[in-house]
Amino acid sequence: MRRIWIFSGIAAALFVGLGLIEAMDADHPLTVGGLALDMIEKGLLASAVVATAYVALEGRDMRRDRNLLLNDLARARADGDRWREAAKVHLDGLGRAIQDQFDKWALTQGEADIAVLMLKGLSHKEIARLRVTSEATVRQQATSIYRKCGLASRAELAAFFLEDLLAPRNEVPVRGQQKMALVDRS
Repeated sequence: MRRIWIFSGIAAALFVGLGLIEAMDADHPLTVGGLALDMIEKGLLASAVVATAYVALEGRDMRRDRNLLLNDLARARADGDRWREAAKVHLDGLGRAIQDQFDKWALTQGEADIAVLMLKGLSHKEIARLRVTSEATVRQQATSIYRKCGLASRAELAAFFLEDLLAPRNEVPVRGQQKMALVDRS
């Protein structure tokens, strides 16, 4: 915001300076109409010069910000790639365990695909778009998944698979209690 005031000041100074130079020009007589037209012309010229400089600086800043964001994105992707590589064995095992649980629940392949997309956090609308189907069909399949799993919601579906992964193995403090041992689901 400070930059716009600086450039406004430069434009005003340029405008006044050009106006004074024009007023000192003794080649033609000074009339009110001529002076007004000259001032408009000088004002437009000053505004155009300052606007061009302002846009150039904003463009430079936007390019710098874009490069910083691209660098951050590249670092985040590299971190994600390193994490996925380090966790590959575990992720593969988890993927197989999830698929085995889907088989135990007797989910169809379509339901299993939708369940995976729901676990990834996609909305029904996004899933419908990916699967080239209607949102109503996805909702119907989600309801069927919950019924077969004996769960009530997407949150319960995610919790079924993630609950024990995200907690310490021995004991978990529970609000209002000292400590509570984890329940083993195996």
